[in-house]
Amino acid sequence: AELHRGDVVGEYRVESKLGEGGFGAVYGAVHPLIGKAAAIKVLHRQYSSSPQMVGRFAAEARAVNQIRHRNIIDIFSFGALPDGRQYYVMELLEGMTFDRFLDERGPLPPAVALPILRQMARALDAAHAAGIAHRDLKPENIFLVMDGDGDIFPKLLDFGIAKLLHDDASPESGSVKTRTGTPMGTPYYMSPEQCRGHNVDHRTDIYSFGVMTFKVLTGQVPFDAPAVVELLYRHLSETPPLPSSVRPELGTTFDAPVQRMLEKDPARRPPTVTAAVDGLIEAALAAGLSVPLPPGYSPGSMSSFPRLPISQSRPSGDSVASQTPATLVTPGARSERPAGRRGALPALALAALGGLALLGLGVGWVQHSRAGVGFEVTPALECWTQPTPSPS
Repeated sequence: AELHRGDVVGEYRVESKLGEGGFGAVYGAVHPLIGKAAAIKVLHRQYSSSPQMVGRFAAEARAVNQIRHRNIIDIFSFGALPDGRQYYVMELLEGMTFDRFLDERGPLPPAVALPILRQMARALDAAHAAGIAHRDLKPENIFLVMDGDGDIFPKLLDFGIAKLLHDDASPESGSVKTRTGTPMGTPYYMSPEQCRGHNVDHRTDIYSFGVMTFKVLTGQVPFDAPAVVELLYRHLSETPPLPSSVRPELGTTFDAPVQRMLEKDPARRPPTVTAAVDGLIEAALAAGLSVPLPPGYSPGSMSSFPRLPISQSRPSGDSVASQTPATLVTPGARSERPAGRRGALPALALAALGGLALLGLGVGWVQHSRAGVGFEVTPALECWTQPTPSPS
């Protein structure tokens, strides 16, 4: 049943319906006493009866409150309606998603890109220090709040498929378990270990951050394919192009730091996302580029979060502690303009990856169209954001 203006959910009074997705509806609301505006996400009835879905719905609220970082969307209330539907209350943001910003602006100059990436690095390192990997990092899951002075304040959204990095979770902790070997994420941004579905830790976010950095600086993603299975293969096996080969006007300044984030071997990537951004900033400064820096900046000073010991992040056994069950990959509406080369793949490799699709392990198959190819994960949750007019 729809909620209507004047209905009370927890401490908030519903003002209007803001939107609806496959898993739930989102309403604008206000606290009647203090006037605080908020967004309320209500899980659809069929999912509120599923312990797994309720578990992952609660897991996102739990995850963001474990991290408690200003660059991560705040979820501050959780409960159930009288008819049993689950809901949570989160902050209402005004601005636009990072992917829309990139669609409108195209590739960003380093002076605009690096401050946004630097703030996202802080948020991700905070999550990793709390023992949580995001696993679905992409521009669609970052929201840009614009202040009155035109400064950009990014917020990380959607921890719906986040993964606990420790293997000591138990049913009592409220965590949800998923099978090892299940690929989870958005194929354009998935790390090789995500494509395999094994040994996924915080370093998967560093790879995804590298894909996103490539996109931000060049306007394209590094890999493409006519089908998800083939795209996963490219992440696993092919060397990504250099940013300078896709956008020559960049020069070679960012080639090395971006390539390091995109290493196939997680051990060869930067130890933290902050370290990855430090590499970008140092390269920009060495090339004489003008980059806004916070007062007192020095490499490594952006965050005090320690590197998560690898021994704590390696899963073992037949299952791993996770915030979510298997997530299906479905065709998306948005197309990317990828830079990766296309070519015939070894039949044996395609057959092996194709087996994942046949086994139903979260791999979809999408053909080319005139509009291009787009893939996205069906999210467990949709964080609602209130759009504002495009910047001029």
